[in-house]
Amino acid sequence: MVVPAHPARLKQLRNILTKVFLQFISIQLEPICYIILSLALLLRLRIKGQRKIRVLLGYYLLSAAGLSYASWLVFDNLNSGASNNWIYNLLILPAMLAIGYYFHQTFTGKISRHLSMALVAVNLIYSGLRNLTYTRIIIFDSVGYSLLSISVSMLCFAYFYQLLRNVNENKLWADFDFWIVSSMLLYFLGGFFIFLFYNILDSNTYEERELLSILWSVHNVLLFLSSLIMLYGCIWINYRNRS
Repeated sequence: MVVPAHPARLKQLRNILTKVFLQFISIQLEPICYIILSLALLLRLRIKGQRKIRVLLGYYLLSAAGLSYASWLVFDNLNSGASNNWIYNLLILPAMLAIGYYFHQTFTGKISRHLSMALVAVNLIYSGLRNLTYTRIIIFDSVGYSLLSISVSMLCFAYFYQLLRNVNENKLWADFDFWIVSSMLLYFLGGFFIFLFYNILDSNTYEERELLSILWSVHNVLLFLSSLIMLYGCIWINYRNRS
């Protein structure tokens, strides 16, 4: 005879599973997303090797490694008080340089190329000024990530404007750049609002820390959807090329 589980135990088990799932979303999912993005670019390089893809791949691999270590520091923080914010801050410049180079190589017009160079310069100037005037690297650079996000979003819109001027349905879906930029736009446009308000919230109370955890979980879900878009585009193009 099977003895039914006690309702209190079922509730406790459900709470534990929910906590583990939310912890996975807010902590472990992020480096996994960058591994997926790297895999998509590696698959693309097997078909067509391009320097701009290699540069982007280098950034994604660096992020996967850095954020894997950052995830480990979250658990280590419970014992040692170590912070992982410095890792995120160090990844801002590689992100802008790699993405800026990618768009510069993708754009066909002079104005768009100058825009990519100008936005990279703006981010470099901000980073330099911040390092000179604000030495606390352990504080998450919310402004820096907001600037990065709005810069990349502008480059994405410039790419789609370029695409609309030369509309070709077959070329659109078969162009891997379309999937890369769509992936970036989803993540950076959504992430802009998260980054913008992230440091406004304080983390002194349990409720505020929980709210920050939920906010970062939304960020990671956006990144996960972004990685799936790029991987799907790569698989779809490879499939069409073989058929």
